[in-house]
Amino acid sequence: MAILNTRLGQWLIGIVLLILLLSTLGATGVIEPLEEATSAVFGPVQRSLRQGVEPIANLVRNVDDFDRVDDENRALRSRVEQLETEIARLEEEQIGLRNREALFQLEQASPEETFVPAELVTRDLTGLRQIIGIDKGRNDGVEEGMPVLSPGGSLVGVIMLSRPNSAFVRLITDPDSSLRALHQLSRTEGVVNGDTLGNLDVGFITQTTDVQPGHLFVTSGFGGVLPKGIPLGRVASAEGTAQDIFQTIRLRPIAPLDQLESVLVQVTFRPEPIQPPTEEEVLQAEGATGQAELVQ
Repeated sequence: MAILNTRLGQWLIGIVLLILLLSTLGATGVIEPLEEATSAVFGPVQRSLRQGVEPIANLVRNVDDFDRVDDENRALRSRVEQLETEIARLEEEQIGLRNREALFQLEQASPEETFVPAELVTRDLTGLRQIIGIDKGRNDGVEEGMPVLSPGGSLVGVIMLSRPNSAFVRLITDPDSSLRALHQLSRTEGVVNGDTLGNLDVGFITQTTDVQPGHLFVTSGFGGVLPKGIPLGRVASAEGTAQDIFQTIRLRPIAPLDQLESVLVQVTFRPEPIQPPTEEEVLQAEGATGQAELVQ
C-alpha cells in the first residue's frame, strides 16, 4: 500500500501506535504517577484559566439577561402608560358625571329656570382681565347680560358678548365688574367690585353693620340686572375704624374661578335694567304730588 510509504502514512501509524501504548499503560496503572504529576503541575494553571474566563462567560450570559430585562421593562412601561391613560379617562368621566349631577340638582331646585351647560374654550392667562370664553352662543339662546353660574350654583359672571356659537363671560372678579349685593344676615346692600388682582371688594357697607369673616353676600336683584339671591362670596376680611364711614370688606368667591371647566348659563333670565328717573320725570312727579295735595 503506497500510502504507508508516505510521510502522512507514517504519521498516522505513529499516532495509532502511541494511542495503543497509552491505552495499555493506562490499563495496567503504570502511568498513574505521571497523570498525578501532570495534574499537580497544570491543575493550578487550569483553575486560574477557568477563573479568568468565568467573568467573561458571566458577562456574555448577563448581556442576554440585560436584553431580556430591557424588553420586559419596555413592555411594563407601555402597560403603565395604558393604565394611566385609562385612569385619566375614568377620572374625566367621573368629573363630567359630577357636573351633570350638579346641573340636575340645580334644575331640581329651580324648576322654573332653564340652564344651558357650556364648556370653557379659552381663558385670559395674563391676569389683566378676568374673562373666559364658552362654547355656547346665540344659537343656543345665550344673550348678553345673562348670568353664568358654576355647577354648584354660585355666580361666575355675566355674558358680555355673544356670538352664534360662542360667548364671552366677564367674571365677577374682573376690574370692570360691579354688582349690587346683599349682606345675607343684615340685608344691607353694598356694591361688589372686582380689581386687577382678581379680588372681590365690597363697598358702601357702614360701620354699624356687623360683618364677620365667613358671612355670605348674595346678589340683591335690585336694578333688574341679575336675579336675586345668587351666592357671590364669603367674607375673607372686614376692617375699619370708628373714623371710617364704610368698612373695607374683601370676599372670597364661592365659585372656583381658577379651576372652572364648565359653567351654566341661566337663559330664562333676561336682564331689564331699571333706569333711575330723569330730572324732568322727578319734577313732573313732584308737580303731580303737589296738585293732588291741593285737591285734598
